[in-house]
Amino acid sequence: MTFILDDSNALPNGNGITETETETVFNPNQIEIASSYVELPPAGAPINVASVQAGKPTDPFAPIEKLRLQNKDGMESMAFNVRVKRDEGRFYEAGIVKAGYLLIENRKLNEVCEEIRSQSGMEWEHVKCFYNGDVYRNVYKTTDFSFTLEVGEIVHVIMSEINSYNSSQKCGLRIEFMVLECKNGMTSPKYGHSYTFRHSMQNVNWIAEIQAGLRALTGIMAKDKLQRFGMACNKLNKPLDIVELASMRKNAIAKLPTQRFGATVDRYFEQSGSTMWDFMQAGTYTLWHKDKMTIADFNNNGQFVDGLLDYASKLALTQ
Repeated sequence: MTFILDDSNALPNGNGITETETETVFNPNQIEIASSYVELPPAGAPINVASVQAGKPTDPFAPIEKLRLQNKDGMESMAFNVRVKRDEGRFYEAGIVKAGYLLIENRKLNEVCEEIRSQSGMEWEHVKCFYNGDVYRNVYKTTDFSFTLEVGEIVHVIMSEINSYNSSQKCGLRIEFMVLECKNGMTSPKYGHSYTFRHSMQNVNWIAEIQAGLRALTGIMAKDKLQRFGMACNKLNKPLDIVELASMRKNAIAKLPTQRFGATVDRYFEQSGSTMWDFMQAGTYTLWHKDKMTIADFNNNGQFVDGLLDYASKLALTQ
């Protein structure tokens, strides 16, 4: 499930899977979000697990500014650059955006999502925060929504705040899944749900967004998505031999990098795996529990999870 900012000039999200999203038309009673630089206190930023390149900011709540570009002759450009404060007097340029691009600070998104969580009536626990200077993902979990699989393990909901300062990543709230015992995050684009609002406006009615986010999070659709995901996972409760593994690699997860596939196979045998579900757990473990993560880890996770679930579903139809 995704509560996400959309943008007409954004780039693809890189996971190779098209997501279905809901767009909302807003009324004019809106709260203005300043695009100028505002000093924010450093306290309260979560620990960052991202692998950050030298020269990029590491604080996910660092101050930002949006400035119009200008030519040498003084003529102003239609484009703006987005800068993130690295340290005193120094900035990192995160990207170039159009004039109508609504720049949302990670801190502001976190505040809005925290309000949604607090009003949901569910208990939430912080899991991890990823911010590489460009893309932000801050993950929380709750066990108030859960589904018990045939193998006896319990799947529950995770909620990720998602944002970017370079328009490469849609921004908002993504609801996906986690296995309770091993805490493996499963970022499934197919079985999640998207709730979206646009980057292209200059204002956002945050009160309306909080209410809509609550409906998406606590309504029937959220429970239905979790149930559908759990039922799809049940189809992985089948023996996995070397022939099936080779077929799965070729037909379901061919895009998974060789290094990640090798790490998954190692983990599978280390844990004495014997089923397709065990292989799913091995893969999500290697992609989710790295000390330093990249955006590719999240994208690979989504491809891996949906690839195996689709493979198991097709296999069930032939048996």
